[in-house]
Amino acid sequence: MAVLLEKKRNKKIESLLDRGFKLDILDIIRGRRSIRKYKTDSVPKDLIEKILEAGRWAPSAGNVQPWEFIVINDRKILDLVRKFSPGFFGDAPLAILICSNKERARKFRGSLGRDLAIIDCAMAAQNILLTAYALGLGSCPIKSFSQIAIREILEIPDHLEPELLIAIGYPDQKPPPPPKRPLSEMVHLNKYGVKWKNMSEQIEGEK
Repeated sequence: MAVLLEKKRNKKIESLLDRGFKLDILDIIRGRRSIRKYKTDSVPKDLIEKILEAGRWAPSAGNVQPWEFIVINDRKILDLVRKFSPGFFGDAPLAILICSNKERARKFRGSLGRDLAIIDCAMAAQNILLTAYALGLGSCPIKSFSQIAIREILEIPDHLEPELLIAIGYPDQKPPPPPKRPLSEMVHLNKYGVKWKNMSEQIEGEK
C-alpha cells in the first residue's frame, strides 16, 4: 500500500511538471526565515506529515537514513523543552527533534558513521525547514539545548543522539532578509583564488 501511494505521488508531480508547472525552489530558499514569534494556532496533522515526508526523502549517504524524528505537540512537554533550550524563542505549537541513530550509522558505515549521520540529519533538517515555509509555516533550527534534560524529558534511548530541534508554527513576524555575501566573494572557478564572476560583472567587463 505504501509503495502504491509513493507511485501515485510521484506521478502527480510528474504530471504537474509536464503541464509546465514549476516548483521555484529558489524563491522558497530565499524566502525562508528563522521565526522566533508564533501565533497560537496548532499545526494540522496533514501538514505535519508533509513536513515529515520531506525529511524522510532527504539525501543519505548509502541510503542508510540514520535519522529518527520526534514530533512534539503536547503543550506541557513543549514548555519543558523550552525551559532547557536557550535558543527556543516564541511559543511555537510544534517542534521536531532530529536524532541520529548511532547504532544504525555504525552498523552500515563503521568509523565514518558518526560524521556522515550528522551530515544526513542536516540535509533532512533543510528539507523540513523549506517545506514548512512552502506550506505557510515558520520555523527555527535550534542547537542550544540541554542534551541531558532533553533526553530525560523525551525518554530518548542511549543509541540515539539529539542533533537539532526545529520549532514550527504559523509566523507572527516577518523578518527582513539577512545580508548575504556575493557569489564573487565566496566562489572560486576550477581552483582557489580564481574568483567567480556574476553574469552582470561579465557583461560589464565585455563592454
